Amino acid sequence: MTQDRATGWTGRVVRLRMEGPAHGGEFVARHEGRVVFCRGGITGELVDVLIDDDPGRAFCRGTVQAVVEESPDRVVPTCPAAAAGAGCCDWTHIASDAARGFAGRILAEQVYRIGRIAYRDDAVPVEVPAADPATSGWRTVARWVTGPDGVPGVRRARSRELVTEPCIQPDPRLRDAVSATTLGPGREVLGVLGDDGMVHIAHRPAVGDTPRGRSGRSRRSSATRARARHSRAAGWEIVAGGPTVVRRVGGHEWRLPPDAFWQAHRSAASHYSHEVRTAVTRTPDLTDIPEIWDLYGGAGLFAAGVRDAIPGARVTVVESATASLHAATDTLGGPPGDPAGGRVRTLRSRVETFLEDRDDRPADHPDPEVIILDPPRGGAGIPVMRRLAATGASRIVHVGCDPASLARDIGVLVAAGWTLTDLHGVAAFPGTHHVEGIAVLDSPGRS
Repeated sequence: MTQDRATGWTGRVVRLRMEGPAHGGEFVARHEGRVVFCRGGITGELVDVLIDDDPGRAFCRGTVQAVVEESPDRVVPTCPAAAAGAGCCDWTHIASDAARGFAGRILAEQVYRIGRIAYRDDAVPVEVPAADPATSGWRTVARWVTGPDGVPGVRRARSRELVTEPCIQPDPRLRDAVSATTLGPGREVLGVLGDDGMVHIAHRPAVGDTPRGRSGRSRRSSATRARARHSRAAGWEIVAGGPTVVRRVGGHEWRLPPDAFWQAHRSAASHYSHEVRTAVTRTPDLTDIPEIWDLYGGAGLFAAGVRDAIPGARVTVVESATASLHAATDTLGGPPGDPAGGRVRTLRSRVETFLEDRDDRPADHPDPEVIILDPPRGGAGIPVMRRLAATGASRIVHVGCDPASLARDIGVLVAAGWTLTDLHGVAAFPGTHHVEGIAVLDSPGRS
């Protein structure tokens, strides 16, 4: 009887008082013993919420329909796509400074709940990338999907439906170029703006609808599997700009295919390069010729910055993506064993395999003094972090693009006796709840 009364709220409108932000960007409220995750609210507000997703559990989800008592942090939303229901700019209704504060609270909460780390403050400080204040037009890599009429759009929140109103994130040059290109229906469109000003456009068949499970986790897992299958099944057809994107940071130039990973925010790559370089050079008792591992190293962005700051450093970049590793090799150095002195070594391998095999190749891969890792959204994982904790490194610098996975990863190190020396966030996706983190940890006995 209680279960029947407590669930089945889809379509109801309830008046709620907003509490704190949750991982994922919604704000929490409570009603009749259930948690309601609300899209479009702000802490402290009294709002009317339409329940639009009730999985029949102790929680449900809704969207704010009207604000009865408004927060002083509320501003006029600026993204037409989000206003039409897209899942892109979910926090443009929150003033930028306040949004960074909420993001810092989410990061601190994840570190405490998942990492089991008693963080010293209620919120982690969150920075603007390279002091770039842009709240629109900052994205240099973006994707769209064309509908049956061939018009490009973005997905509606928690839906496969398309919204064709423009999102404010992409650089206007990308939006204009994609809008002017006729690609036909059912296409996934990739737009990339190089640092030389060249716009690159590519497309391929769009991923079909993914099965909708009862929970958000099952839907995300299905979507992840579908994207992986799609990535293996079909390559990109380039229709504008050519096959090589130019990227520049700190006097270095990389040439990458359009679909190779690079930071989406126009200022994020330079910001992360500076932050990682600073963390490495400040490692206690760092030698003049340190051994440094750059794991999940991509095109070698961090390796380049470290080598600039410490010319004698021996840096090994470990990356499994062929295109990115080729770019790292072309820009920075050669493969392991290359006799040319002072060059960054590049190794195509999964990080797990590299760690498993390293004991068999001590001459090629001596113990590192510093480890840098920038894993994908799912993080490095517990087994990898346990192996890194036992390498003998003095410092680990972890760049995490998801608060939960970052918290889990660094929690493994803290449980092994490591000290969390520094933690701060980066608002690399303005107007959204998404926050990335940089954690610096020192091995037991160091500070």
